[in-house]
Amino acid sequence: MKKYKYYILSLVALCSFSACDALLDEDPLYSQNSNIVFQSESNAELALLGCYGYMASTNAYGQMWQEVPIVASGLAWSQRPEDLNALNTLAANSLVSPTWNGMYKAISEINAFLESIEKSSLSESVKNQKGGEAKILRALAYYNLVSLFGDVPLKTIASSSEGISIARSPREEVLNQVVADLKDATSISETSAVGRVNSWTAKALLGKVYYKMAALDINAAANWQNAKEMFDAVYASKVYSLEPKFADLFGEYATSKEAIVMMNYSTGNASGVYNRASNRFAPQASTSGINWSTYRVAKFAYDMHEGTYPGDPRIEVNFLTRWRDRNGNNQANPKPQVGSIPTPNDSVYTYPYWKYTYDDGGIVPGTTDVKLVHVGKMPYAEFADPKNPSLSFIRNYETTHGESPYGSTLIQAVEDFVKVGNGHKWPYFGKLYDQKQTGTMAHKNLMVYRYAEMLLLMADVYNELGDTQKAISLANEVLARARKSGAVASAQPADWSSSLTKDEVTEKLYFERVIELCGEPAIYDMIRIRGTKYFKKLLELNANHELTIKGDSNYPGSNNNFADRLINDGNLTDDFLRKNLLLPIPTSEIDANPGLSNSDNNFGY
Repeated sequence: MKKYKYYILSLVALCSFSACDALLDEDPLYSQNSNIVFQSESNAELALLGCYGYMASTNAYGQMWQEVPIVASGLAWSQRPEDLNALNTLAANSLVSPTWNGMYKAISEINAFLESIEKSSLSESVKNQKGGEAKILRALAYYNLVSLFGDVPLKTIASSSEGISIARSPREEVLNQVVADLKDATSISETSAVGRVNSWTAKALLGKVYYKMAALDINAAANWQNAKEMFDAVYASKVYSLEPKFADLFGEYATSKEAIVMMNYSTGNASGVYNRASNRFAPQASTSGINWSTYRVAKFAYDMHEGTYPGDPRIEVNFLTRWRDRNGNNQANPKPQVGSIPTPNDSVYTYPYWKYTYDDGGIVPGTTDVKLVHVGKMPYAEFADPKNPSLSFIRNYETTHGESPYGSTLIQAVEDFVKVGNGHKWPYFGKLYDQKQTGTMAHKNLMVYRYAEMLLLMADVYNELGDTQKAISLANEVLARARKSGAVASAQPADWSSSLTKDEVTEKLYFERVIELCGEPAIYDMIRIRGTKYFKKLLELNANHELTIKGDSNYPGSNNNFADRLINDGNLTDDFLRKNLLLPIPTSEIDANPGLSNSDNNFGY
């Protein structure tokens, strides 16, 4: 799926033959009026566009299916201690409910569409093509729900108001339905207009679904092989390929050869179908629109990437650590530049950078000011473990290195990083940032599933099947693109050695997916897809991180204070890890659905 554009015209036109109130009502589940018979292919086409639109809406990928998976991943932080970021999510959490509803609303509309097109007198070829596209969307929606919530209600027929009592189905049954939908969709066209799915989309998704089923130990031996067959077919087709530059995946573009599933947004839409991620994640006064600085990247997550691959060009894309400040939200232009070229004198910096001023005899370009603002960065190369900066090393820095403005300000900067204070002590998620944002709407499209993710999953499949050398080769394709993504080629991330063992490759692939997909909707699933063993390895980076431990000790317990905190106080028990493989079924759904009860919720909730 290379791009989507959604225009309100399509939805208005659809209302001319559908129940308009039901179509646009996102509150009750299973509310679609299914008494529709398409009289023409154009009506069916408009209805299908509506299904695409629901997948891109605010409660789906337009906001919630970015916000919740990224924040609940374990890599994010904010000032709310019981929010998703603390991995202490409540069933009544105000974000979990619309996230659940968003996917079920899309499923409800897709079910109605499939039933309506099947009843129509349209040709079998039209039914197969448009129905296949809708089934891919339904498969994606159910895969998402299983990934976040486990066992979920499964419904594949259009619902009436009497049909809201639906018990949870085992995730194996739901994933079997996902497989069935995608298999059906492999018969649609191999090519498609820009913005539409095709049979290669179905095959690439099938490979991912088989991978997940095998990782969940659902008929593992057969599903590792099934995943290999699907991935091999897509790989050999050369339909998709890696973009030469990593940053181009997250800029302004119409389409991408790396996109398997991508949402395309237009800020001119009045239909409510737009991208609100930059609004939620970008720093206040950093874009031309409105931003709330709600979430930041946890320091251990930044240090994991920097410590694993120093100089990796992806670091500058994954993490927003500097920007030109504005006088406030909704300001078209940043504050005036100091001097003739942009310098630290007119920019904001966050961890692991800080600004300091001293008179070194230089002059700010274009001014007569001799007090230059300089930028320092944590000396990662000097730490015994660059993934875990040492506080004692920093506090003794001037003793071991001699007095200097850098050394003295390093000590002060790090002490400031671990104190309670404002939000500019963490990096932000860079992939979501849109400097040209309009109001709350970003111009940027959204990668949902891309070829690099497929290659890393495919590598894991080959490794599981005993071909570790092929796995290393596939991973090295992704690493090579990363190295070449800067202005000049970087030494890191270096190719993996052919001497790595199977277990070593499994672990490296796990962390490579975390690094490659940081700040993307897939990150929640990728962090948990290998179960508690590797989930624990990731969270141990938080539990042992010295700056996080110190920040946590400075936390006074006020909801309004920002400070690094240990996830679950660093207690990574088996029960805690198992609980956090999934989110809770929202209280709102349990209250509204007679088929569910509080005892039906996921483990630990």
